Amino acid sequence: MPDGATVALGGLSMNSAPMAFVRELVRANKRDLTVVAIVAGMCVDWLVAAGCASRVVAGLVSFEGFGLAPNFRHATQSGKVAMEEYSEHLLICRLQAQARQLPFMPTVAGLGTDVPALHEASGALRIETDAATGRPYVACTPLAVDVAVVHVHEADVAGNARVNPKLIWMDSEIVNAAERTIVTAERIVDTGSFTAEPHRTSYPRFMVDAVCEAPRGAYPTSCFPEYGHDGRFFEDYLGACGSPADFANFFERRVAGPTTWGDFLAANDPQPVGDGGEVGS
Repeated sequence: MPDGATVALGGLSMNSAPMAFVRELVRANKRDLTVVAIVAGMCVDWLVAAGCASRVVAGLVSFEGFGLAPNFRHATQSGKVAMEEYSEHLLICRLQAQARQLPFMPTVAGLGTDVPALHEASGALRIETDAATGRPYVACTPLAVDVAVVHVHEADVAGNARVNPKLIWMDSEIVNAAERTIVTAERIVDTGSFTAEPHRTSYPRFMVDAVCEAPRGAYPTSCFPEYGHDGRFFEDYLGACGSPADFANFFERRVAGPTTWGDFLAANDPQPVGDGGEVGS
C-alpha cells in the first residue's frame, strides 16, 4: 500500500477490526494515509499514534464503554490530523455512490442538521430539491477508496471469504466501493466448504485481491462469536496515555515492537495461539 493512499477499514469500534493488518501498516511506517472508517476505534488510534494517518473520514471513532480514542482525539483537536465527519448513513451513501458509479446517492438523512454545511465547500454533500415533488434531499457524492481491508472468520486461497454466522455490519459497503480489497482471516479453509454452501459467502473471490491468514487477527477487538475484546488491553493502553513517554514505551513494547503477529499476541493476549506468522502490508 503506497503512502498517500485512501484505505477503508472494516469492522466496528470493538468488533472485527483488521488489527493485524493495521499493525503492519504501523510497522511499515506508512505515511499520509486517508483512513475511511464508518465506525472505528483502536485501529484508527494506532494509525494516528504512529503518524501514519493525515486524514480520517468517519462517522465515529471511540473505545465505546472505555471512553474516547485518545490519540485520535488529541490529533484532531490540535489540527495535526484532519477529520471529515459524517453520520453513518451519509458516509454509507457516499460509498454506495462510488460503488454504483453514480454522480450522487440521495437521502433525507442529514436534513435539518449542520452536517451538510460542513461539506458544502468540498462538494461531498449538497442539499438539492427534487424537480418532480419539490422535496429537498441530500446528494452524497462518491468517495473514492483505493484499498479496503476487512477481517473475516474464514477464507480460501482463491479469495472467497466468509463472516460467521452472518455479515450484519457495514463492511460490504467499503468492499463494494474499493478498487482493491485485502482480507485477513482467522483461518484458511478448503474451497469445498464455499462451493458446498455458496449462500454463506460474504465476499466471492472476484471481489478480493489478497488473503492473509491472521489467527486472532482482530485482537484486541473481538471477533464475535469466537472471542471477545480484551478489556485489559484497552485499560492498559488508556493508562499509558497519561504521558508521552509512557505511551511511547507502551506502544513500542506492546504494539509496534514485536516482530511477528505471534510475538504480538504473546506479549498481550491472554489466549495465545502460537506463531500467527507475518501479515503482509
